[in-house]
Amino acid sequence: MELVRRTIERYVPLTQEEWEMVAPHWHQRQFKRGAFIAQVGQCERWFSIVESGVQRLFVEHDGSEACLAFAYDGSWCGDLDSILRRAPGRFNVQALTHSVLWSIEASMLFQLYERLPVMQRFGRLILEELLVGRATREIEQLTLSAAERFDRLMQRSPHLLQLVPQKDIASYLGMTPETFSRLRARVR
Repeated sequence: MELVRRTIERYVPLTQEEWEMVAPHWHQRQFKRGAFIAQVGQCERWFSIVESGVQRLFVEHDGSEACLAFAYDGSWCGDLDSILRRAPGRFNVQALTHSVLWSIEASMLFQLYERLPVMQRFGRLILEELLVGRATREIEQLTLSAAERFDRLMQRSPHLLQLVPQKDIASYLGMTPETFSRLRARVR
């Protein structure tokens, strides 16, 4: 539960009274390797923080899987698109390793936004961070070479090489597994 408070307070400070209103609504959930946390066509009910494990967000397209994002310790996990639209999800979220998440029901999170201005600010700051991150990823995908995209990932998240299947990292970077393997051989 300390992870939840620490994570929220990366964005906004909470008084003890505010924390006591927020804390009871968070629940620990566990997922085995390979389990789906969210699936296409289902409305996402949970907004989650990763305590441990690695998850991938992906879509199926033309018979293959396109990996859009990874979540891991201390980051957000889930289909935020489905939560915000309050509509069936367009993404799958799958545990790549045994995963422990701290989650709050989206409906309760929205209620907290209404009751506590600090939580509404928290939500806005998360969305701003995610929007900037998404824009950065799109620009990198469009403007950087495969080698440059690989190098950026190694600067940001080198630990993914030990945790995530190479095919998923290659998909995330928008390259073939062969290109990824060749680029990875450079850093060994």
